[in-house]
Amino acid sequence: MAKEEETKQGMQLLVEALNEEGVDVIFGYPGGAVLDLYDQFFKNGTNHVLARHEQGAGHMADGYARASGKTGVSVVTSGPGATNIVTAVATAQMDSVPMVVISGQVAQAGIGKDAFQETDVIGVMTPITKYCVQVRDARDIPRVIKEAFYIANSGRKGVVVVDIPKNVGQQMVPIDEVNTEIYLPGYHPEKQQKITNNEHIQNIMEAIQASQKPLLLVGGGIAKADAEEDLREFVHTHKIPVVATLLGLGAVDSKDPYFLGMGGMHGSYAANMALMNTDCLINIGSRFDDRVASVPDNFAPGAKIIHIDIDASEIGKVIQPDYELIADAKVALEALNASALSNYEASEEWVAFHKDNLAKHPMALPEARSTIRPEAAIAYLGEKTDGEALVVTDVGQHQMWAAQFYPVRHTQQFLTSGGLGTMGYGVPAAIGAAFGAKEGQDVVAIVGDGGFQMTNQELNILSAYDVKPKFMILNNEVLGMVHQWQDKFYGQRYSHSEFLDQNPDFVKLSEALGVKAARVSDPAEMEAAIDAMLAYDGPYVLEVRIAKDELVLPMVPAGRPNNEMEGLG
Repeated sequence: MAKEEETKQGMQLLVEALNEEGVDVIFGYPGGAVLDLYDQFFKNGTNHVLARHEQGAGHMADGYARASGKTGVSVVTSGPGATNIVTAVATAQMDSVPMVVISGQVAQAGIGKDAFQETDVIGVMTPITKYCVQVRDARDIPRVIKEAFYIANSGRKGVVVVDIPKNVGQQMVPIDEVNTEIYLPGYHPEKQQKITNNEHIQNIMEAIQASQKPLLLVGGGIAKADAEEDLREFVHTHKIPVVATLLGLGAVDSKDPYFLGMGGMHGSYAANMALMNTDCLINIGSRFDDRVASVPDNFAPGAKIIHIDIDASEIGKVIQPDYELIADAKVALEALNASALSNYEASEEWVAFHKDNLAKHPMALPEARSTIRPEAAIAYLGEKTDGEALVVTDVGQHQMWAAQFYPVRHTQQFLTSGGLGTMGYGVPAAIGAAFGAKEGQDVVAIVGDGGFQMTNQELNILSAYDVKPKFMILNNEVLGMVHQWQDKFYGQRYSHSEFLDQNPDFVKLSEALGVKAARVSDPAEMEAAIDAMLAYDGPYVLEVRIAKDELVLPMVPAGRPNNEMEGLG
């Protein structure tokens, strides 16, 4: 009698492929098109976190990826399941976060026929991802998953969406016909990882050698390349001051004497003046975002520009460099460190310039008042955690206060939506980050009352898991950044930016979702309230009441060069 051929179901192959990639947690939400996958999760005991909304599942995977350095994974069903995760996908892609999204799809027979819960996922997702693919045969699932993780986590990292029709997931295939080998003939990111032309390195080092006022601008590429130590070696060997972008915070310890602060719209005076007066700007892992280089034609106007980035499309897109190097930040810094200049020092005048600027307009706490100052609350949080907490922010005024006043010490420590500026990111991203954080590390989300109301339902999952993120709501009862712009540029016409007495009771809401909560409004009680939050052995929401007229300062108005800052102390 002939031996019966061994077969496996498509979704079984998918779970095995995810296990092969070392996936230890998946964030998702089930639906009809992925029921076979969820049945396999049940059979295999897969560590799956049930979000309360697909957007939340996506932000959780994003936060997990940023905190852990691994690839985040989300699963959604077809139609609205896939469209609900679009914002999270775009958020991760803009910030080069490695993420794989598995979307269910209607059966192939229904594609293109407006079947129930059908959406053209490939058409929707292609513009906002690194790569999208629809699997047409279950034999290809292991290969496609392997390719997805490779693409998401190589070169400039990003999001890959794998769309699987329901019948393909149900398909039974002989295991000896399964495809497992990567086949990507047009994708060779490894070619950018090797610096074979030493002339580029020589040109960069010669430009630094010739400069009197060198400056490093560092971005999120340092964290993505795990190049923190390499950068710090370069900084201290050559004694070059450093300015960070929002996503570059932590690349150099905030307490480092060479660190001048964050540059750009809400950056420090010292950082922005350095950007405008340097004669040699070395940009590593930053894309000259408009929040940093608001006027490209008047940005570092007297400087030789060196741009080092893993993505060739970023070179010259905003500012044309004098010297370029297309490479992973770690590979580039290793080569630069190997060619270190001996006894190089910037001019004494350049050192004195920074010292004077730091003293003239320090990023200092504002004067006390009858209401809690948000800057003081964040600074105290930083003091109590010694700058070692994993901080996640939502988007708005609180985001900038956190960037200005939390003393970030390392990369992969300050998590925020930089490129897309996604309100609602903070709560679910902090939950995902808690799954990926180092053991014993505090995870604290700093959010506004506006963003908190977008995704707070995700708090409800925390009672089922042994993760203990804290959430500090800076509640001013307005959409703070919108309110600030309306105050400054729209004649104080506060069109639909004030909640005032319409906000819910955040303490009762959090408790209803299963999380312990408290409120503080008296400045004299603020420190004790934060102490209690940090000391509590579990998830915790602390509502910090602040005044609606609080402003993020200093500020470079849109369309103005970096040295034209307003609101300097």
